[in-house]
Amino acid sequence: MFKNFKNIDKVVYGRGAFSLIGEILASKRNSNDQFFVFIVDEYFRNKALISRIPLTEKDVLLFENVDRHEPTTEQIDFLRDEILKKHGLPAGVVGIGGGSIMDIAKAVSLMLTNEGSSTLYQGLNLIKKPGVYHLGVPTISGTGAECSSTAVLTGPVKKLGLKCEWTVFNQVILDPELI
Repeated sequence: MFKNFKNIDKVVYGRGAFSLIGEILASKRNSNDQFFVFIVDEYFRNKALISRIPLTEKDVLLFENVDRHEPTTEQIDFLRDEILKKHGLPAGVVGIGGGSIMDIAKAVSLMLTNEGSSTLYQGLNLIKKPGVYHLGVPTISGTGAECSSTAVLTGPVKKLGLKCEWTVFNQVILDPELI
């Protein structure tokens, strides 16, 4: 049996690779409403890393606390609705943190372009449209969420991933200084 699967489009790695994030995102900013949503682990709220994020005036910085629970369908739907209502459709989503943040970023990217609740898409190849550009910056090793084609979400009925070829990040930055 053989499986043909999509992988990450681009990976930049090495000490200091995070400093390239502004350059990487610059070419993507012309899409949609020309802003990025940065979803960052709450752990980094008052840390130096935040000052290194190349935020523009229109960008949205969201801190998510993933200590208490894994990502939920309700959380993803809420984030999607708030982003679209307050800001419009972003050029992309950037996730900075561990596996749960990676899953949140992937799921939000997909749900920004797919109607209805994320509970409708829990399963294999149920997503109808590709999401917006999404970039992952893992800060914890071991989960593999930065290279997985699944965004694991706990719903009201089941814990199951959004899984399709569009779930995979477009770009990943692997910087050992952050891990």
